[in-house]
This record gives sequence, C-alpha cells and structure tokens, in this order.
Amino acid sequence: MTISKKVFVSSILVTGLLCGAVGVYASNGVSVVQAYLNSTIKFTVNGASWTPKDANGNKISPLVYNGSTYLPAKAVGEAMNANVLWNGSSKTVAITTTGGDNAGEPYNDASPTTTATTTPAAITPTATTTPTATAAPASQPSSLPSGLLSLPANHDLTASGEKNKSIGLAFIQAYGKALSSGSNSDMNALVDKYVIDDLNDYDMGYKKRSKDNFAKAVALDIKNNDSETITKYADILKSATLSGVSFDSDHSDKGATYTTLCYKIELPGFFISKFRVYLEFNMDKETNTYFLVAANM
Repeated sequence: MTISKKVFVSSILVTGLLCGAVGVYASNGVSVVQAYLNSTIKFTVNGASWTPKDANGNKISPLVYNGSTYLPAKAVGEAMNANVLWNGSSKTVAITTTGGDNAGEPYNDASPTTTATTTPAAITPTATTTPTATAAPASQPSSLPSGLLSLPANHDLTASGEKNKSIGLAFIQAYGKALSSGSNSDMNALVDKYVIDDLNDYDMGYKKRSKDNFAKAVALDIKNNDSETITKYADILKSATLSGVSFDSDHSDKGATYTTLCYKIELPGFFISKFRVYLEFNMDKETNTYFLVAANM
C-alpha cells in the first residue's frame, strides 16, 4: 500500500532491454529505477475486459515508468494465447505464439465440455447393458475453515460487495493493527477463517500466500516510513468503521471464473487518498461456487 509520493515510491529492478531506459547500468545490466503502481488503469483484449494476474492468480496493477505502462510479459503473452517462459541461464524471456487459424483466440478458455474440432462417435448401448450411475462431484474437503467466504455462481457483483462490506472492514482494521503492533496474528486469523486452501485445482497454498503477501506489505510500509507516519496511518485503519468503508465498484470485477470485491476508506492528509483491500474469488467448477482464495492490499 503506497501512502506518500515522497516516501512511498516503489523501487523495482528492470533491465535496459525491457525498459529501454537511458542511464547508468551495473555490470550485470540491471539498474534501480522508480516507478508507480496505477490501479486505475483498465485493459481490454479484443474488446473484452481483461484483468491481468500474476502466476499465482492474484490481480496485479500496471507500473507506469517514464510515461509508459508495463505489465509482466507472462500475463500479457498468455492473454494473447502465447507461451512465455524465463530462461535464467541465458536471461531470456522466450515468447512462443501458437500460430494457426485460431491464433489469438482464447480457445483454452472455452467450456471444458465443448470440443471445437472433433465430434464424439455415437455410442449405442446393447440391450443387456445397464447404464452406470454418474458419480456425484467430489465434495470439498471436510477440513474447510469455519465461516469460509463464498459466492454463488449467479451472484450480483454490487449486491455481493455490499453484503460482505463488514469482512472488508475486518481486513482493513487488521492491517492497521499489524502496522502498530508488528504482529500479524489478527490478519492470519482472518485468512484462516475466510480463505480456502484447496480449490480442487492442485493448488493448496492459498492461505499461506495471503499471509506471506500481507506480511511483506506490512514490513515494506514500516521500512519505508518514519514512526510518526506509520502511527497516523495505522490509527486511521484501526479506527475505521463500517460507515466509512465503501464498496469500490471501479476496482471490482466479475468474470467467468473469478470475482474481485474491492473495499476502500479515505486517508485524509496523505498523498494517496485511499486505502484499498481486494478480496479475490475463484470458481470451483465441481460445486459451481466462488471461494475466497486471496486477500490483497
């Protein structure tokens, strides 16, 4: 979370090849530059709304550097149906397009029950064959945390945002408590309660990632600001009330397999005037339900 333009400026490592920046580079071709995260920028791909996400499925905001917008090559490449891989030994980002008549078409996003190029052969059962009963979808693990946050498949974005405003407030207050106390216990408890850890997608690390990302954000805020600034910042977040929290429809989004609910409060006296928390949901196709997989600041 960035607060003051003077002291909350993101420092990132970029290469001269990727950024084309003019300046003095170290012997390894890497230089430290200052860039800004701009969460208000929106994207479309072939006219359709697109939300860039990192390799872990978390929503990301673009960097603005010297008047240009930058996103991870992998996120952009895969949106255009290209494979993007990093070769550490040769320091090469390898982008491979699929080619063919459907290049650039998101055919991998089609329903898994739809086959574009083949028609299954008809199966004629014999008179003595007894149809086999279809097994019910596997249920979620019995170890689901109490109070797990979920949304139905047909949920309305605005109605869901307003309904879960108190949970957004709880995450905001927990962030403030961590800034002032140095303890992440309140935030970790919220993650354990609301975030799923296994979405039947072979990714069983949602809770750990949320906790790790939260801890890094708190540590970075404390490192980059003096104690007076942190105290003022933390007090605003800790004392936030439900009436002071707004559902941010401009930064919320709903797609075929994901939903983002964003909540914000005002930060009077700071250059960055608002603090936002993002609740990220992914759909579990077996239960046709959206489950909370991340809480990001």
